[in-house]
Amino acid sequence: MNTCSSTSASSSAAIVYDAAERRYEYLEHTADIKVHAWGPTLELAFCAAAIGMIGCITEVELIKIDPAEEGKQITAAGHDLPSLLYSFLDEILFLFHSEFFLTRKLALGTVEKTNSSSFTLAAELYGEHFD
Repeated sequence: MNTCSSTSASSSAAIVYDAAERRYEYLEHTADIKVHAWGPTLELAFCAAAIGMIGCITEVELIKIDPAEEGKQITAAGHDLPSLLYSFLDEILFLFHSEFFLTRKLALGTVEKTNSSSFTLAAELYGEHFD
């Protein structure tokens, strides 16, 4: 298990990623925002992309983890890895739009191949509600 910070996150998590370990950058783009994320594993790169996306909404460093709030569970699926990433980011964005929830810490399971061309992953998100 790669651990980027200590946590009481789900024991089934392959990695735990906190925004303090910045593995993303913003690149120039004429029409929109472009986030370049990386990591030694696919799961770390997905987490970095998620935090990079949240960083477009607010300053990630200012998001506090509410100890009274349980982690938000999400799952994502895709027919290939790019569509899995899209689905994963879409779930996180949905939580922001529906519950005003911003994450700065993720506990992510491994990306699983469910059949010859489908992928899934599950994650637990920690953060706070946006005021």
